[in-house]
Amino acid sequence: MIVAHQDLPARRMRVGGPEATWRCLARRGMLHSECESFEQVRLVQDAELAHDPRNGMESVVYVAAGSGELIDEAGTRPLGAGTVLLAPARAALRVRARDDGLDLIVLRSLPAEVITRLPARVPELPAAEQTPVFRSASAEH
Repeated sequence: MIVAHQDLPARRMRVGGPEATWRCLARRGMLHSECESFEQVRLVQDAELAHDPRNGMESVVYVAAGSGELIDEAGTRPLGAGTVLLAPARAALRVRARDDGLDLIVLRSLPAEVITRLPARVPELPAAEQTPVFRSASAEH
């Protein structure tokens, strides 16, 4: 999926606090990997995005714009545009927006200990659609 503009439909979320806007850009099979989802999240002032260790996912959070703070067992640290946050599967943390809000890109994936036990996910075209440019290894044997 390619997103060419920001005015696509989005879901509004409120979980015990200020409202946030969430848009799923791609999920599971669309990514041909062990990624769960690729999302765009907009947090207004004081809204939070929580990474819950019970969901079993790792997350990469990229701050595209705005400012906020990371809250975890080590305390509170500032976040700003260009920051990349790596959240391991077992980490409990929250990202909270400050006055100007936060625009986030979030990639969620299965942890390495799960991925290594799964068969490789390789996209494959049906034989009738293959061309000399793309020919799978199994078709050549």
